[in-house]
Amino acid sequence: MKVLITPEMREAAKNEALKRDKFIRHHFEVGHLSPMERDVVGFLGEFARVSLIKTDWKANIRENYFTIDDYDVVINELKIDIKTETVPRISALKIIDKTIHDNELYGRRLINKNQLAFLDKYDWIFFGLFIREEMDYWYPIGIIDTKTIIRDYPATIFRPDGKRYPFPGSPIPTSILQDYKTLI
Repeated sequence: MKVLITPEMREAAKNEALKRDKFIRHHFEVGHLSPMERDVVGFLGEFARVSLIKTDWKANIRENYFTIDDYDVVINELKIDIKTETVPRISALKIIDKTIHDNELYGRRLINKNQLAFLDKYDWIFFGLFIREEMDYWYPIGIIDTKTIIRDYPATIFRPDGKRYPFPGSPIPTSILQDYKTLI
């Protein structure tokens, strides 16, 4: 399953990123995207996730961004936060077809340490990705309840191979993520 990113979604994501930029302080930076590009990727992920369940993605756009939201979408009265990342093609394809090993590069979904304090606002985290080299489609990866993250995945800087993550975070093994359809 994948969601096509339309030109209308791209334009709306850019507009929303511009509206939000002056009100939100980023928790971390990544070398392959500017802060504005990261915001656009995040909005596209939210729009795609809402579209995945055949809901009008435009209805999920907030009026303002004076504060951080309490959730991205509600499904069956559960508050969901959507996390979208860009992954190089070779690893992204392994994540999408579920052949990636948890302990290899990109085998875990990383939640930044500075975002952990917000987990108690959500019931579930929904992970998705874009293939970094071709951001035409958004791919759902899976879901995990926030209680499990808090209980079982403390923040660390060290990857399973002994190298370092780009920032401290909770490394969620991709293999334990549940299918998003369990929420519907």
